[in-house]
Amino acid sequence: MKLTGAIGALILALALVGTVSAAGYGTSSISLSSNSANVIAGNAITVNYTVNLASGSTWGTTLNVQASSALASRGIKVDLSNTYGEPPYSGTMNVSTNASTAPSTYAIILQATGDDPSVNNASFVLTVLSTAAPIVTTVKPNSSTINSTSNATTPATAAPTIAAPTTATPTTVAALAYPTHADAATYALYAIIIIAIIAALAGLFAWKSAKARLAIIGAVLIVIGIAVWLYGDYSGGVMQYIAAGLTAVIIGTLVWLYGDIKSGAYRRGAGNTTTLSVALIIAGIIVWLYGDYYSGGFGAVWAGVALIAIGVLVWLYGNVRAGHFGK
Repeated sequence: MKLTGAIGALILALALVGTVSAAGYGTSSISLSSNSANVIAGNAITVNYTVNLASGSTWGTTLNVQASSALASRGIKVDLSNTYGEPPYSGTMNVSTNASTAPSTYAIILQATGDDPSVNNASFVLTVLSTAAPIVTTVKPNSSTINSTSNATTPATAAPTIAAPTTATPTTVAALAYPTHADAATYALYAIIIIAIIAALAGLFAWKSAKARLAIIGAVLIVIGIAVWLYGDYSGGVMQYIAAGLTAVIIGTLVWLYGDIKSGAYRRGAGNTTTLSVALIIAGIIVWLYGDYYSGGFGAVWAGVALIAIGVLVWLYGNVRAGHFGK
């Protein structure tokens, strides 16, 4: 297998995965029962929201608050009662402030991500007010207020005047722009993909045989598939990433298996390890899908990851023993 052909096969496989990950199911819109409110620092308010299907087919969609950490640093906590579901679904948004929250106007942005991402984000404007303590003013007596009669020798004092509470004028805080997926999980995904591709290219240059290059391409696709699938799970069950990860794992397994069969690995002692590895990967896929779609939870997800990863290691061990990576 020539180097250009191996690189071309790798690029084609990655392109297929990218096509799956780019495919969405529809779009959603977010409506609020109220778009703005005033609240005195230390108090809270509740607003109803609904995530509706705007176009396409309904699928699992996650509602989140943009820049929630920035709001929390200013003493504003936003809690959503229902963050995941298939549109349409509803819930309540509870916005609480503390006594130290600075008087100002804050923008709370709700965004739907997943298979039905929001076309336009919903914006809720919160104005935090600070009520000052009442000011008590006492009018001092002067000569005109002194009673001249002999029975009243003490000066008369005017009743205290209570000033009206003063309200601080809120200052608008400029909205902060945050990328949709700019988080640690995204950077980790990019890092894993870049490292895997670099390792694959290095392996393609180091080993000239078709069997070694197909094993490298298969292993790299499986690793990338695991990373993409996990990203989909930890981003609220984003279906296109789950599908892309599953596709990469399947393509990688088939490419690797084809290389082993074509090169006659079974005749050189790799048959048992290859069979065991494929069985482990298939079992891992089944367990992982159970965790995603049948209430298996993240325990089942990580059990599936472990099975697939063990399958890859066993497969590599069998290939090394069979001389796949020899000169």
